[in-house]
Amino acid sequence: MKKDFNNWWEEINYFQKEMQKFMKHISEGKVGFTEFGEETWVPYCDIFETPQHVVIVIELAGVSPQEVEVIIEGKKLTVKGQRKELPYSSKEAYHLMEIRFGPFYREVNLPEEVEEVRAKYSDGFLIIEGLKNIRERKISITQEI
Repeated sequence: MKKDFNNWWEEINYFQKEMQKFMKHISEGKVGFTEFGEETWVPYCDIFETPQHVVIVIELAGVSPQEVEVIIEGKKLTVKGQRKELPYSSKEAYHLMEIRFGPFYREVNLPEEVEEVRAKYSDGFLIIEGLKNIRERKISITQEI
């Protein structure tokens, strides 16, 4: 029987990402393993910059915005909450089970501190946008005597 390469590759890729998170977790000296618990899942995240903003996009399909908590402390962003299971009467014979339900937790370091932070939920994505701490100062030049 021939093995489905795409499925095998996805399993290896997932394992690699989990190991990277684990190694990062250990290297940062964090206490506890909330992020890696059996029932806690970690949503995918993109972080990028524009000239004026730091933008964080977190994939949270099926999560109600009321079930999400966003905390920013300095350069650390924490997003946590819960995705509730779908209300099906009988789920006895799964053929494939990849969607995670229950509590989630994601903590990331931002490239710099932000202010005037806004968050919106659109099409299954939580989009957090923070204004970079850009302070323009005019510097006067003195003439040598």
